[in-house]
Amino acid sequence: MHGNILLSWFGRNVIFRISSTLLLVWSLLGCAGQVGQRVFYDEHGILIGIEHDPTTERETPVAFNSHPAHLTADQVRTLLGMLQVSGYSGTLGGLIATPRPIPLFKEMDLERVSSPLATAFNRAGAQDRVFFSIPDREKPYNEDRTAGSLFIRGPYLHFILTDHSAFLRADTAGSEDLKDPRDTKGMRLWVASPGRAAAIQPEKEPRWGVFEKVHISLDIRETLAARQVLGTSAQKMGNPIGAREAPEAQPQAGSVASARSDSEEDLRLQIRELTRSNLELRARLEEQSRQMAALKKELARIQEELEKAKSPSLRRPLSP
Repeated sequence: MHGNILLSWFGRNVIFRISSTLLLVWSLLGCAGQVGQRVFYDEHGILIGIEHDPTTERETPVAFNSHPAHLTADQVRTLLGMLQVSGYSGTLGGLIATPRPIPLFKEMDLERVSSPLATAFNRAGAQDRVFFSIPDREKPYNEDRTAGSLFIRGPYLHFILTDHSAFLRADTAGSEDLKDPRDTKGMRLWVASPGRAAAIQPEKEPRWGVFEKVHISLDIRETLAARQVLGTSAQKMGNPIGAREAPEAQPQAGSVASARSDSEEDLRLQIRELTRSNLELRARLEEQSRQMAALKKELARIQEELEKAKSPSLRRPLSP
């Protein structure tokens, strides 16, 4: 009996030690995550800062971001203003509602975060990314926030969305333990016309993690040029851009030639896209033609076999 008591005490002691060790490790990991984040903007409930970018370490050799990046607040506002998001609230919402894209950022939030984000890009290192978290000020009771991160690598701005306040998380009946961090609410990112998402070759695309399912990439120069062309067209049509889409400052000497070269580069990109699409369409048509020819040949063979099967019965003499 004393042996059983000793074993029971020893087992409880081992379990207690293991549990304490796991809790300590978990706490250290949590503290490390907080230490790795540098928040330098905390106003109106908005958090903006810099954190380590795990996508840089998922590649061999290690990938580096193009940081520090010198973007102006107007350029950040233009790039983020082109983004849209769709999604749904709750599990049943995705089965019933048809997702419709809405602006990713409200105009007031976009005005507030553009300058801090530009500053963050200027302070970020080669293995950092910028993160943000924005509450819904119109619904202070809403716990869902618009949150995500972004980084620049080469000519592309990569944007990751982890949550959006417009879409409510699935109801867990008040249990915090049932919240699934992988619940992305069916969110999908879009780019408003005349912009478009960048078509990146698979080998050059960042290695996304499990919690980075909702992401999109923009070619910075192409998107800024497309937005500038849109503003110029609106002014020529006598429909000046409204207060929410105020034009940027007057271009300095040399910027006109730069804008023209950007527009020409955009046209060349569109021509290459159309050429590639035409080649893909032609290849598909040729493949369909080969499949149709094979089907016709197979059908003719089946018909021939049916005719051969009927022929003996037709030649058989009628019984008197």
